[in-house]
Amino acid sequence: MSTITNLEQEMPISRDATTSRPLMDLPGSTKLVLFAMDQGQEISAHSAPFPAHVLLLSGSIEVMVDGVFQVLSPGAQCPLPKGLPHGVKALAPSHWLLTMLRGA
Repeated sequence: MSTITNLEQEMPISRDATTSRPLMDLPGSTKLVLFAMDQGQEISAHSAPFPAHVLLLSGSIEVMVDGVFQVLSPGAQCPLPKGLPHGVKALAPSHWLLTMLRGA
């Protein structure tokens, strides 16, 4: 098992791209994914059959949950309730963590 000491250095932001890397995956339970998004990149609205949670590490993102938009700054969090449409747009080059609670 490797140790990551700096998530932002672990996955640099690629120009005009969104990249992701699973950091932890416990089948039927929790999955933790690191995202790197360049400014203007977007994950379109979708829904999931389990709750999830966004934590912004750096940059600025806009999170939409059920038609309500919230701008996050580093350290801010946003819950994504199961079944509700949600999406993410990078307002600046950004790193963020998605926690999926698949067992909930």
